[in-house]
Amino acid sequence: MKRQRGFNYIGILILLAILGAVAAKTMEFASTVAQRNAEAELQALGDEFSRAFRHFYEQSPQGAPAFPRDLRELLRDPRFPGTVRHLRRIPRNPLTGRADWAPIPAPGGGIMGVAVIADGEPMRKPQRTLAPATVGAPTPPGAIAPQVPAQTGGYSAWRFGYDPAAAKAAAVPNPAASAPVQ
Repeated sequence: MKRQRGFNYIGILILLAILGAVAAKTMEFASTVAQRNAEAELQALGDEFSRAFRHFYEQSPQGAPAFPRDLRELLRDPRFPGTVRHLRRIPRNPLTGRADWAPIPAPGGGIMGVAVIADGEPMRKPQRTLAPATVGAPTPPGAIAPQVPAQTGGYSAWRFGYDPAAAKAAAVPNPAASAPVQ
């Protein structure tokens, strides 16, 4: 009888080791799924920011296109007598749970986008983001946006906004690229 108790004890220890390994893999998988979902939500929020900045810029009074001085101007545009909203609310960053975004200064004043403030390395690259060449311009006098260094790694490389020069360049076809090669 004593001998069988020893075998049962070893069997239970082996079973617990197997269950622990399976639980660890399950937690790792759940963490990966949660991070991918947060990144997908972050990309959707970034697209929303990009549309809001583009709409603010394009809806400027005739002859004076401008960017907002801060994110609150996207909630209620002060340039119009009535209520004009480009965003309903400043969204929360799904990675941190806070509505903290680093404003990206526009060359002519104001802010042209936002950069993600979060630690860690993303699992994928953002699908649509501001090019690093358009980011990190010196902050003009009177603008409320701080200097944002153009970084290439981590979540800080995820930058969303509107660059009219890049949009114009993308809209104008390159005749050399479309010409037939002989």
